Amino acid sequence: MEITLIICGSIILISFFAAGFDFLTKRRNKIDEETKIKVIELEKKVSILESIIDERDNKMSQLENNVSFVTKLIEKQN
Repeated sequence: MEITLIICGSIILISFFAAGFDFLTKRRNKIDEETKIKVIELEKKVSILESIIDERDNKMSQLENNVSFVTKLIEKQN
């Protein structure tokens, strides 16, 4: 009778441990998936901001070239 209780008790304990570790693993994976989604969203936002900065840099470069050209024209006329 005691051996039966020991065997049944150990089977129940093993089942609880397995269920507990399964729960913890799924919870960790869920957090990892949420974090991955947030990272992907942030990467998209960063790429958009980088493209905006590139456009501004190009416009500034064009303006600097135009100002340089106008300055040279003014110097030649004087």
